Amino acid sequence: MTEGEKPRVDVGEADDIQVISLGDCPICGGKGTLKAMQYIHEIPYFGKVMESTIFCEKCGYRNADVVMLEDRPPKLYSVKVEEEKDLFTRVVRSKSGTIELEEIGVKIEPGPAAEGFVSNVEGVLERVRETLLMAREFKKQDGDEEAVRRADEILEYINAVKEGKKPLTVRIMDPLGNSALVGEKVKSRLLTQEEIDSLSLGPYVTVEPEAGEDPEGSS
Repeated sequence: MTEGEKPRVDVGEADDIQVISLGDCPICGGKGTLKAMQYIHEIPYFGKVMESTIFCEKCGYRNADVVMLEDRPPKLYSVKVEEEKDLFTRVVRSKSGTIELEEIGVKIEPGPAAEGFVSNVEGVLERVRETLLMAREFKKQDGDEEAVRRADEILEYINAVKEGKKPLTVRIMDPLGNSALVGEKVKSRLLTQEEIDSLSLGPYVTVEPEAGEDPEGSS
């Protein structure tokens, strides 16, 4: 995209899906192959959410995020999964969201390459299961029997949770307020400043105003 040129917007089959041409891919150098797909929808009892995915049609590069379109404060959401229907609790996770699965000791913290997604608890467990299976194979090749045993225990627990035989406490925290759990059994509270300071922002950074600078701007 040349200087001064506006991005081209193509409206997809649905009125609320937009595909925006961003220009050349910074990964593979493909000419005009980098695009962004944006999908806006409303989650009942929560509000409007925009799912955005940047992708390259040539090399397959992909990066996704979720952004709340309504102001929400930094909060901690939690749910106790005790039966199969609890697995359908909606999970909205942005690039700055941290997920904790208490009983199995799993903590998913956002890093520089974090991706956002909208799923449910079952979908999150499947993501964890796939990651564990890969890690287990590597540890097995390294001869780390203790790590393999621990992975097997977690995988067994995940299967029991999916069958409604074991409980699981799921939490999600986001210092930017862009993540949440949505469901009948979900509980929430505001994050303390100490909790906010301890959480990762993922690929985002906080820019503090310089000394003497008016953060609201001056007239």
